[in-house]
Amino acid sequence: MVAQSLAIHHPDLVRKLILSGTGPAGGIGPSHPKMEEMMYKSEGSEEDAIETFLFLFYPETEKGRELGKQSLKRIFSQKTKDSTLQVRDAQLVAIAQWTNEDFDNAKKELNNIENPTLVINGDNDIMVPTENSFMLSQNISDAQLIIYPNAGHGHLFQHPVRFANHVNTFLNE
Repeated sequence: MVAQSLAIHHPDLVRKLILSGTGPAGGIGPSHPKMEEMMYKSEGSEEDAIETFLFLFYPETEKGRELGKQSLKRIFSQKTKDSTLQVRDAQLVAIAQWTNEDFDNAKKELNNIENPTLVINGDNDIMVPTENSFMLSQNISDAQLIIYPNAGHGHLFQHPVRFANHVNTFLNE
């Protein structure tokens, strides 16, 4: 969302644009019946947190869950500071505001993006529905679209090498 705004309002600061697991302002919001319950869950066990992460970022398939667990191992091996519920809640408010924008106006702004753009997502993103990736690629004049099969919002974590290769190829063109 921030990258789109930057490319729209300050195109001279952007050489190339990569939009991964995002959508246009006024795009399609999450509609899975369990989404709100899962995203606003603030209590529970470590197992509950793992299940929430897997649900939100990976397809509910055996392979999706296995790749999600591998991703979690990589995340847990990093030395990072924990985020807070306040940060999560602020992000959810910003996402809701973005989703509630006027899409017709957003289309006009997207049509003004002339920077080469790579749009990537999984074919089953329930947090930012995959249809949004199509909307972006159809409204940005120089956009390429890559959709990973059997992947969700966590497509870049599910296929880190493939994602990195796609990004590097795009940036090196």
